[in-house]
Amino acid sequence: MAKVASVLIVDDNAHCVEFMKLAFQTCGDVEVKSEMRPAAVMDRIRGDRPDLVMLDARMPGIDGFQILETMRGQGITTPVIMCSGLDEQRDVNRAYAAGCNGYVEKPSSLDAYRALAGTVMAYWRLGQLPVN
Repeated sequence: MAKVASVLIVDDNAHCVEFMKLAFQTCGDVEVKSEMRPAAVMDRIRGDRPDLVMLDARMPGIDGFQILETMRGQGITTPVIMCSGLDEQRDVNRAYAAGCNGYVEKPSSLDAYRALAGTVMAYWRLGQLPVN
């Protein structure tokens, strides 16, 4: 079976990273990598060239919005789904204005993470993941 996608999970919370990794790994044939250090994300994106970035919106130092703005400013069009533990409309608006392809509230359980990953991969497999 051919590789469907590679996903880079960017989050400063180890539990969120672990749940997201487990969730995407259950989708089958998905290469999943993670980065917890916001300052190292751009190097990982350039080096690993993931097909999709699941990007935490709020991190200390360099937040997800700044990372997304840097990506788009450098012409990196990799699809990005922003994730946040806060459901605030101003964050949603800011993320889309910066060029994200999707915005989701972080799930609260492993089962919910699996459902999120399953939905993302279902769209991916149908070729319907929005690309900038």
